[in-house]
Amino acid sequence: MFYAGVTGPCPIAEMKGELRPNSVAVRSREKCELTEEQVLHVLEQLRGYLRGQRKHYLPFGKPLGSERVGLMSRFFSPSLLSRIKVVQLVNRRITAPSFCQEIRALGFPGLKEFTHGASMTFEDLLVFNDKITDRLLFHALVRSVQFQMLGLDRYAELFVRAFLDTRLLFGVPLEGHAFELDSRFAADRKTPFSVEDEVRMRVSEHHYELASTHGPQTQGARARKGNL
Repeated sequence: MFYAGVTGPCPIAEMKGELRPNSVAVRSREKCELTEEQVLHVLEQLRGYLRGQRKHYLPFGKPLGSERVGLMSRFFSPSLLSRIKVVQLVNRRITAPSFCQEIRALGFPGLKEFTHGASMTFEDLLVFNDKITDRLLFHALVRSVQFQMLGLDRYAELFVRAFLDTRLLFGVPLEGHAFELDSRFAADRKTPFSVEDEVRMRVSEHHYELASTHGPQTQGARARKGNL
């Protein structure tokens, strides 16, 4: 989803709920801090984007084929797999969310848009920019389980706060766990395990919250420490 690696000055200010650059709001020459209101603005944009894209692509979604259902049933529940719809884009890519440009303007020039990835998960709808492989499908399905366990609003909050704290995709526990599980799948497809159980354990032990409540990058995250 997000990719970043940034240093340098970060001028920030808030104006009527939008994100705007302003030299008065410089916090340091190397760290970019957003106010809680600015973080909430990004969250609102992301949640609206996720819901809007699901609504847009859902009419084109197709069920998983029987061969892939058979493979993935070793790792995902039949109830989840029966709800999943898949869209394979041809000669076009997923529409970019507008807030990516806003974030880059605020001192995150290393940020790549969501649409640069191989796929995006919109709850139970998986949209692929690239050819669907078993491993890419597995990764997208892990995200779907995370959406199912957390709900869209909570997923978006944990993702945004962790990314703003760390500026790294692998700094987001949600994505780090998805990569961990798809690597496990790629290494051994014959030994089944339950992704739902793995995600449920991470949720119950608050592992998805760690980076978002302890990182240095947002004022809002520090103010909310212990409340996520």
